[in-house]
Amino acid sequence: MKKALVLVLTLILCLGACAAAAEGEKIELTLQRIGTDPAEHAFWEWCISEFEAEHDDIHIILDEVGIGSEMDTKLNTLFGSGSGPDLIGHGILSVAGRVEQGHYQAIDSYFDAWEGKDDILPAVLANGTYKGHVYGLGYSTTPYVFAYRKDLLDEAGLSVPTTWDELAEAARALTVKDGDEITFSGFCFPSAGGNLVELDVFVFGNGGRWMDEDSNPVMTGDEKVEAIEFLTGLLPDVNIPYSSSDTNPFVKGQAAMTLINNAALTTMLQDEAYAGKVGIALPPNNGTPATFCGCNMLFIGRDCKHPDEAFSFIEFALSREATLKRAEMVRIPVTRASLLEEYLAMDPWNGARYECVEHGIGMPRAVWSTVFQTVRNELVQSVLFGTADAAAALQNAQETIEFEMN
Repeated sequence: MKKALVLVLTLILCLGACAAAAEGEKIELTLQRIGTDPAEHAFWEWCISEFEAEHDDIHIILDEVGIGSEMDTKLNTLFGSGSGPDLIGHGILSVAGRVEQGHYQAIDSYFDAWEGKDDILPAVLANGTYKGHVYGLGYSTTPYVFAYRKDLLDEAGLSVPTTWDELAEAARALTVKDGDEITFSGFCFPSAGGNLVELDVFVFGNGGRWMDEDSNPVMTGDEKVEAIEFLTGLLPDVNIPYSSSDTNPFVKGQAAMTLINNAALTTMLQDEAYAGKVGIALPPNNGTPATFCGCNMLFIGRDCKHPDEAFSFIEFALSREATLKRAEMVRIPVTRASLLEEYLAMDPWNGARYECVEHGIGMPRAVWSTVFQTVRNELVQSVLFGTADAAAALQNAQETIEFEMN
């Protein structure tokens, strides 16, 4: 009896010690995000450090992966082995495919209880919403802005274009030619590249969309024909063609106006040679204020065993403090409406950046979105820089996507 009592007491003490040890252990969450740029890395190190200081029972392990196939290859491998990341920082193109594969968890209940749910810009929230459920919340927006040489417009007595007609007038007036060769572009537009979203800006600005409410592709329509015909009537007279993977001629001082990723304009805006000479605005439109805007979001992965703790990190990363810190460190537009005043105080051009996010539309959130990107790029090259008929090319694009879907 005495031996049995001793054994029982010893077992109780051991269990107590194990429980105490368990209580002292940290919950580890893996965060795999797309991108390896230094400014982003510095922000996430700050964010993780501050979060862990407030949550001493949680440890975040950061893994940064290159943009493109590298990110998706790694995710596929991890999910295939049943060890997918707890948290994932990825873009719009990932949403439909990953949700359909069950890789992203719906976070509706967390979102409904989140203090920032009514503060996040609707255009940003839409990017992570799929089939009526919230899966991702945006932390990084990349709007395409209309960049222009303020000094050249002033010298020519022209206002900043806000309509297509004004854009065409200013572009022709500012184009410089040596015979038939354009030596200085009034408005430059890419002819090749990985994702030619510049066409989307004109389609959106004419009231068009590439996807209907049921997530079906809509490649045809008068608004798209009109956008293409406007560009085919203008670009041969004013454009120096380039690849979107190359440095934009505007940044090289070879163009008066362009559409450009906000981040890609940073170097030029910081160049003393262009001080006071460069401005940015919402792109000119044909009745619908709009532009293209990319977005990276935070998702909770399928294999996450601690979703409560994972969302607590998302809450912190998207908090007012972290969002404003991100704008300072990475120069990314804020995603929360309540921070507009502080954001405007950082830079005189932040109002235009915010407006572009507010009116921004991203890539289609559909399983056919990667096919769309290829088809749209071929459309740009065949119609804008070839001889294809706009309506026929759009119909062919529709049929191609439907075939690929089937």
